[in-house]
Amino acid sequence: MLNNPVNSLPKKLLSAGRNVLGAVVWLASLGLILFYPLRWLSGDSLEPVRMVSYITPWLLLLSLPMLIIAGLRRRKWLVVVLAISSLAIGLGFVPLFLPNRQAPPSPDGFSLKIMSYNLHGIREISCIVEVIRQEKPDILLIQEYSPALVSPSFHGLDNLYAKLYTDVDSKGFGQAIFSRYPLKQGSVEFDTGRTQKVLIETPSGPIAVWNVHPSPPFLVPPEQYDAQMSALVADISESKGPLIVAGDFNATDQSEAYRRINHYLQDAYWEAGQGFGFSYPAPPYTFMDMKLQTGPLWRIDYIFHSQEFIVTSARTLGTSGGSDHFPVVAELSMMK
Repeated sequence: MLNNPVNSLPKKLLSAGRNVLGAVVWLASLGLILFYPLRWLSGDSLEPVRMVSYITPWLLLLSLPMLIIAGLRRRKWLVVVLAISSLAIGLGFVPLFLPNRQAPPSPDGFSLKIMSYNLHGIREISCIVEVIRQEKPDILLIQEYSPALVSPSFHGLDNLYAKLYTDVDSKGFGQAIFSRYPLKQGSVEFDTGRTQKVLIETPSGPIAVWNVHPSPPFLVPPEQYDAQMSALVADISESKGPLIVAGDFNATDQSEAYRRINHYLQDAYWEAGQGFGFSYPAPPYTFMDMKLQTGPLWRIDYIFHSQEFIVTSARTLGTSGGSDHFPVVAELSMMK
């Protein structure tokens, strides 16, 4: 009996669909495996590698279901490939989920509470001020500040912070450093990641504090971002003495920029934080005048420190005060 071509058409379409899906899964699996060697070899010079570095933790949501499906369908080699890629991604983030990661403060040391906070230039700052008052950091680093925040009265924050250093660059981005302790005004250098530099005189001696906010690599040519980060890393490599570098770096901890900074300085959250610590975007996130309740997707705000400090706690706050970033906070103990 001859097959009815009408009845066989759906079967052919289903078979073709399975073949296409299988090819896509294989390509995705091989891409996941190649990501780490390519990043090691090329850094962020390849745009696909740069883009994948922003979503690396979320790739587990892709690889694990594919691994289960491949196992159920008994695709041995696909299971092997997916298992390797899932293991590589998972192991990279395991330290963030280990218990008892916080170190005790140095018995004879001096402790500082640092907070970095991108305000997104919002004008209604009452909630922002409330977040700052609840945390009461010793040193507060602000990116994209609203002029209302740094008015002469500081909206009452002058009771907490005796010293303030602000600057607005030629692009209109404002940055500010609030400090409980005396500070010496330094400089703002656009070519090193819009870095605001001050020297703060603490009871344990001077500490260099840098407030960083480079141009986002997806809004400017990537080469411009890379040049800013290279200049910043060069400055860090030449810095002597206690140093804190914090701010909105517009890069994840899987990026080449992060790796190069982390070569000289330690990431406070990686040492003492718990969980992924995503800091951006804080909901509701506005995209093309649409408010999206996405929740944070990346960790791009950091507090780095030199070896003169140990980290006693680090966290990403759960309230944004209306900004599109969650603030990050770390307590550092200065070793003697």
